[in-house]
Amino acid sequence: MPEPVEPRPRSTDALGRPLPVSRPAPPATGDPLVGTDATDAPAGFWRRAAAWSLDWLMLSPMALLLVRTPLATANAALSNLLGALQDWLLEHAMLAPHVSVFGLAHQAAQDPDLHQSLTDGSATLQWALASASLRAAAVAVPWFVGFEASAWAATPGKRLLGLRVADMAGRRPSLARAVARFAAGSLSWLTLNLGHALAGWRRDHRALHDLVAGTQVRGRGPTPRWARAFVFAIALLVLFSPLLLVVQLL
Repeated sequence: MPEPVEPRPRSTDALGRPLPVSRPAPPATGDPLVGTDATDAPAGFWRRAAAWSLDWLMLSPMALLLVRTPLATANAALSNLLGALQDWLLEHAMLAPHVSVFGLAHQAAQDPDLHQSLTDGSATLQWALASASLRAAAVAVPWFVGFEASAWAATPGKRLLGLRVADMAGRRPSLARAVARFAAGSLSWLTLNLGHALAGWRRDHRALHDLVAGTQVRGRGPTPRWARAFVFAIALLVLFSPLLLVVQLL
């Protein structure tokens, strides 16, 4: 027959009163925290830009296959628009060499044939660009939403740079929040990239779509050395792209 187990005496205070029994904390529920070490911090603008560029570099083969046809249509429509306007200006400038630029602009606005040509060309251009945008979105949505809502909480580009997307509690974003973040990215583009630039101005480095979706991009450790060179190349491209465009137009 087993011997009875005597209960353990409860601890008491100086007056002999029993102390409260400490109970173990309940197990944690939900997704694990994205980052809990001391190196986890909001990611800066250029590190995020490098990750986004890496993602699109990986996506570009499939995206180019899908958008090649509408982009070719858009390029042809733009060439036709510029050609029609250039031909009209050359013809009327030769017929009336002493007419001012404002006078030519007024005549162009009153010309029904030119107006119809520009209207048709603009409609074709807009349709082609809209088609290209929808096709690119068909590739981007599964990539960005799927990876950021996965256990990685990051796209491959972000993961290569030690970045992850988190909600404001530091946890992996839900699928709905990842969708909202991607959709709100259009607001950052529609504001002429001012929404993206917020990530460089704010102390928490949250862009406009992060503010809308309630998310934050966080990074662990320093930026890899190879990524620094990649960031520098992106900075040069951003700075000199307008100059190259002007040279090409001239």
